[in-house]
Amino acid sequence: MGFYAKIVTNGQNYELLADRYGNLQEGLRKMNEQITARGCVKALCCAWFERRSMEETIAFFTDDIMFIGTGEGEAAHGRKEMAEYIAQDIQEIPEPFAVGVTIVHEQRLGEDLWNFSIGLTLKNTLYSWLLRGFFILMREHGVWLVKSLHFAEPSNKQGDEEHYPQTLVMENIAKQRQKLLDDSLPGGMMGGYIEEGFPFYFINRRMLDYLGYENDEAFIRDIGGMITNCMHPEDRERVDREVADQIAVSGEYVTEYRMKKHDGSYIWVHDQGREVTAEDGRPAIMSVCVDVTAQKQAREEVLNLYNNIPGAVFRCRFDAEFSVIDANDGLFEFLGYTREEFAAMGNTMASVIYPDDLEIMADRLNRQLTYGNTIHNENRLICKDGTVKWISIKAQLLKEEGSEQYFYCVFVDITEEKLLQERMRELYEKELTYFAEMSSSDGSIQGRMNVTQNRVESYLSTSDIILTHTGTSYDDTIESLASCAVDAAYGEELRWALRREKLLEDYAAGKTDYHYEFLCRYNGGTFWGSMNFKSCLNPETGDIIVFFYVLDITEQKLTERLLKRIAELDYDSITDVDIRRNTYQQVSFNSSEKNLIPWQGEFQKEITKIAEQYMDSAAKKEYLSQLDSEYMKEMLKDQNTYSFMAEMRDEYGNVRVKRFKVFYISRELGRICIVRTDVTDIVRGEQRQKEELAAALAAAEQANAAKSDFLSRMSHEIRTPMNAIIGMSTIAAKSIGDDDQVADCISKIGISSRFLLSLINDILDMSRIESGKMLLKNEKIPMEEFLCGINSICYPQAASKAVDYECIVDPVLDDYYIGDAMKLQQVLINILNNAIKFTGESGKVTLSASQRSRMKNDAVLRFIINDTGIGMSEEFLPHIFEPFTQESIGTTALYGGTGLGMAISKSIVDMMDGKITVRSIKGIGTEFTVDMKLGITEEEKLRHNQKKHNFNFSHLKTLVVDDDVAVCESAVVTLHEMGIKAEWVDSGRKAVERIRECWGRGAYYDMVLIDWKMPEMDGIETARQIRQIVGPDVTIIIMTAYDWSSIEHEAKLAGVNLLMSKPMFKSSLVSAFSRALGEKDEQEQVSAGFDFDFSGKRVLLVEDNAINTEVAALLLTDQGFKVDTAENGLRALEIFSKTEPGYYDAILMDIRMPIMDGLSATVNIRHLSNPDARDIPIIAMTANAFDDDIEKSRAAGMNAHLAKPIEPERLYQTLYDFIFGKEE
Repeated sequence: MGFYAKIVTNGQNYELLADRYGNLQEGLRKMNEQITARGCVKALCCAWFERRSMEETIAFFTDDIMFIGTGEGEAAHGRKEMAEYIAQDIQEIPEPFAVGVTIVHEQRLGEDLWNFSIGLTLKNTLYSWLLRGFFILMREHGVWLVKSLHFAEPSNKQGDEEHYPQTLVMENIAKQRQKLLDDSLPGGMMGGYIEEGFPFYFINRRMLDYLGYENDEAFIRDIGGMITNCMHPEDRERVDREVADQIAVSGEYVTEYRMKKHDGSYIWVHDQGREVTAEDGRPAIMSVCVDVTAQKQAREEVLNLYNNIPGAVFRCRFDAEFSVIDANDGLFEFLGYTREEFAAMGNTMASVIYPDDLEIMADRLNRQLTYGNTIHNENRLICKDGTVKWISIKAQLLKEEGSEQYFYCVFVDITEEKLLQERMRELYEKELTYFAEMSSSDGSIQGRMNVTQNRVESYLSTSDIILTHTGTSYDDTIESLASCAVDAAYGEELRWALRREKLLEDYAAGKTDYHYEFLCRYNGGTFWGSMNFKSCLNPETGDIIVFFYVLDITEQKLTERLLKRIAELDYDSITDVDIRRNTYQQVSFNSSEKNLIPWQGEFQKEITKIAEQYMDSAAKKEYLSQLDSEYMKEMLKDQNTYSFMAEMRDEYGNVRVKRFKVFYISRELGRICIVRTDVTDIVRGEQRQKEELAAALAAAEQANAAKSDFLSRMSHEIRTPMNAIIGMSTIAAKSIGDDDQVADCISKIGISSRFLLSLINDILDMSRIESGKMLLKNEKIPMEEFLCGINSICYPQAASKAVDYECIVDPVLDDYYIGDAMKLQQVLINILNNAIKFTGESGKVTLSASQRSRMKNDAVLRFIINDTGIGMSEEFLPHIFEPFTQESIGTTALYGGTGLGMAISKSIVDMMDGKITVRSIKGIGTEFTVDMKLGITEEEKLRHNQKKHNFNFSHLKTLVVDDDVAVCESAVVTLHEMGIKAEWVDSGRKAVERIRECWGRGAYYDMVLIDWKMPEMDGIETARQIRQIVGPDVTIIIMTAYDWSSIEHEAKLAGVNLLMSKPMFKSSLVSAFSRALGEKDEQEQVSAGFDFDFSGKRVLLVEDNAINTEVAALLLTDQGFKVDTAENGLRALEIFSKTEPGYYDAILMDIRMPIMDGLSATVNIRHLSNPDARDIPIIAMTANAFDDDIEKSRAAGMNAHLAKPIEPERLYQTLYDFIFGKEE
C-alpha cells in the first residue's frame, strides 16, 4: 500500500461527501455502540482495507482525529483531512486487500481511554505488505472511536509521493519487460527521427555491445548525433533510397548494409524496421539490427565452393558435331585440355567422343527423344593424354527462339564401374574354369544353378550319390540337400539360409560364399558332407549363378572328433578297476601323482591307505563309501556313470578338492574306470563367486540406477544438439534458394555438431576409464614446453573474457620429467577452462607449478589452480567428481558442459597415482590442488648429482620489475641459483626511482627484467624512462605472457633489448642472458604455421560411406592430392595389387567396411608381392577411437591412426610426416 503519498485533493469533494456521510453517520454510530474497543480496531481495518469504503471508515474517527502515515510529511488532522486522505488512498488502489490483524499489545489508560498496538498484513494481486499500527481509542457517548492513529512500515522501499510502493514495483516490472523484450529479439535495437541526417532517437544495450561501445553517450558522440554516420559511406545512398521506398508503400522496410564499430571496423547487419511516432510526437524509425557478417562470409564461401565443384556441366547444340556453347572448368579438367586447346579443336564434343560411340550417338539420342526431352547415355571419351574414360551423361533438350536446339548436360566418370563389371566377368570365367577342373575329381558332386531363373543348368557326379538333375528347379535342389541332413533342425537352417530370395539379397549386399558341414543320410547310409556354394553374376545374361560342390569328409571328421575327445580330457589319474578280483592298474596319471599311489595293486587296500594318509575323517568316510565295490555296482545298475567330490591333501600338505567320476568300461567283465580331476580352483572360484554375488547385487542395483540416470542425462544432452541439427536441416531443406537462411542453418548445425562431438569425446573418455582401456604413456615431458603449451591455450581464453591469467613456476623444477604429458595436460586444461569459464570480468585465474618432494627415481609435482570466480557451495563439493554432476540445472544452460570433465580428470589423476583436492567458497572463488607423481629422467638424475653449474653470470646485477610479488620472488630465486645478484620492485614507478637513485650515487644494474602489463605505468613506459636515465649501457628485457608481436616495434623504440615469454624458466633466462651478452643462442624459433603442398602426390582413399568419401576427397584435393577411391577393403586390395611401385604415396583406410574390413585389407596388402607393399604408409581413418582399436590397427600393419571426425590440419601433418619424411 505504501503509506502514503502527499495528499492533493479538492476541498469541495469533501463537502459533497460530507452530506452523504451525515446521512450514514448516525446509523453507523448506533451499530458501533455494540462494538468493544478491540472490535473497533478490527472493524476499522476491515472497512478501510477490505471493503475499501470511505463512508464506513470515517465513522470510526473522532472529530479531532490525529493521523501519521509512513511517508515523509504524511499526516492528517481532523475528520475533513482524514476523509480526503482515505479518498486519495482508495482512488490510488481501489482493489480490496485480504486483511490480517494481530493485537500485539493493549493497555487501558483510563475508564474511557484504551491504547492498542497491532500487526497489520495486507495482500492483493499486486502487493503483499506488513504494517505496524498504534491506536488510541476514546469512548464518546458509549461508542469507541479512534482519536489517534499512527502507521509504521519496517521497510525503506517507499516513494515520497506514494501511498503504496508503486514506483518500485512498476519500475521493476518495466525493467523485466524491457529485458524480456531485448532477450527475445535476435539482434540489437536502435532508432532515429525521420529528418535530415536521421538524428539519433535511441539505442539498446545489445546494439551497443555489437558495436563495441560502453554507453550510448559514446555512441552519440562518435556518430555526431546522426544515425546515418554509422553506415558505410558507400552504402548510405542505397540504404536511404531503399528505406524511403519501402516505408512509402508499407510503413516497414528490410535492408542490409555495413555498420561501423567503435574500433573503426565494419560489420554487415540485417536491418528490419518500421515507422513509429516518438514520445514527443515526431515521426521516427525503430529497427532491429542483426550481425550477419558470418553469414555473408559463409555465403561467399558456398558460392566459391559451388563454382569449384569437380565434375562436368556444359551446354551444347544438337548438331552433328555437338558444338559446345559454354562449360564449367570440370569439363576441361576431366579431358585434360585447356579452354584454348579445346577451342582450337573446334569446341565440339565430337572431337573427343570415342569414334565407335560417335557413329551410333545420333540414332541413340533420337530414339530416346521420341519419349521426351531428356536422355541418359553411356559412352567413352578420349582425354588429352590418350586415356579412354567411360562417362554416364544426362541431358535435357531445350529450344530457344530461332528454333536452335541445345542440350544442358551433366556427366560423371563411371570408368571404375566399367572396370568393376570387367572384373565380375573375370571372376565368372575363373569359376567356370575351376568348375571344369573339379568335374574330373574322384567322388566329386557338383552343379551350376541359375538362381534368377530357378533351375539347375548343370549337374555332375562321379559317385553313386544323386542329389539333383539338370533342369530341376533351384528350390527343389535346396530341398533335396536339406532333406539329407540327419539333424532336422540343421536342415531347416539350410532351407532358410539358401532360399532364393535371401541368396539374391545376400549377393546384392556383397555376400557370395557359403560353407556348411553336416551329417548326411543317403540310401540308408550316412556320411559327413562338406558343401560349398559360390554365387557369381553371369555378365552375358545378368543372372545370378550359384556353383556348388559337395565332398565326403567322413574320415576327416572322425579324426577331428577323436583328437577333440582326447584334448578334452583333463585329469589327475585314470584307473582301471576289476571289481570282481578287487584289483586295479593305473591307465594314466599326472606326473605329480606318481608318488601317491602304486601303479597297480589291491584296490580296497590302496584306497584305504590313501584315505588315512591324505584325508580327514569326514572326507575319508565319504571317499571309501563311494568306492565300495558293492556300492559302485549298485549305483551303476541303472545309470551309465556317477560322480562325487572329496577333499584330500597333496604331498605338500595343501588341501585340494578332487572330483571322482565312475563308469563301466565293460559291464560284462566287471571292469570299471575311475577318473580323478582336480577342481580346487573351480570350487573355490564358485565360493568366491557366491561371496561376491551379494556385493555384486548391490553394485548391480546401483549400476542400474546409474545407468538410468546416465540414459536420462544423455537423452537430454544428445537430444538438445540433435534437435537443433534436425530442425536446422529441415529449415535449410525448405529454404533452398534462400542463401542467407541456408548459411545460417549450416552455421548453427556446425555449432551443435561440435557440441555433440565434445559430448561424445567425454563419454568415450569415461568409457575408456570404466572399461580399463585407457592406457598411460611413459614419455619424457619437457616442462617448459608443457607449461607454455597450456598457457598458449588459456591466455587467449582468459583475455577474451577480460580475466587476468598468471602462471607461476617454482625455480627448482627440473627441465624434464617422465609421465603421460597428454593426460596430465588434459587434467590441468580441464580445470583451467572451468576456472576461466566461471570467473567474471576483471577476475583472476592463477596456475602455479612446484616440486613438492623428490625421491631417487621420482618426484611429486604440485599444480595449484586458483580463481576468483563464482565458487561452489560446501554441499556440492563432495559430489564435484561424480559423472554428469553440476551444482545446479542453470549451470548447464548458462555455462554449458556435460558434467563429465571433473570425473574424467579425477579418474586420470587416480590412474597416474596422484591426488586431486578442491576448496571453494561460494561467491569468493575456488582452489584446485593436483599432486602428481612423475618419474625423473636419467639426465636430471645425473645433473642433480653434479656440482652446481657455473653460468658465468656472477658479475651481473639484475632488477626484476613485476606487480605480482610471487613472480618477483620466484624470478629472484631462479636468478640467485644462476649466480646473479638480483633485487625486485613491484611497480614501474618504483623501478624508475630505484634506477635514478642508484645512478645518482654511481651504481647501476646490468640487467633489468620488466613485466609488460602493470597498472599505472606499463613495461614499455618504464623501459623508456629507465633508458633515458642510464643510456645504452644497461640491458633491458621485457617479460610478457601475451603475444608480443603487436608491441615489438614500440618496445625497440623505447630502448628494449629483448622480449621473452612468461613464465620464466631457468633455461629461458640463461638463453636470454647469453644473447644479451653476445653469446650464440642455440635454439631457433620455428614458425608455427605451415602451408602444406602435396602437388603430384596420390593417395588411395578406402571408405564405404559415400558422404565421408566426398568430404575426405575434397579435403585432400584442396591440398594438391590426386585421390583414387575404393568402397571396401577387397576393392582396395585389388586396386593396389595392380599398381606400379610408388604409384600411391599413402593409403587412407577406414576400419569398418563390408566384404573386407580395413584391418584385414591392411594385413593382405602387407603380404602382397608389390615392392612397395611393406613400406607404403597406411593410415587408419576411422570412428574406432579406443586405445585397443589403435593397438589393433598397429598390429595389422597400419602406420598411424586418425579418429573421426577428421581434423584437417592433423590429417595434413600426418600425411606430410610420412610422405616427405619417407622421401628424406
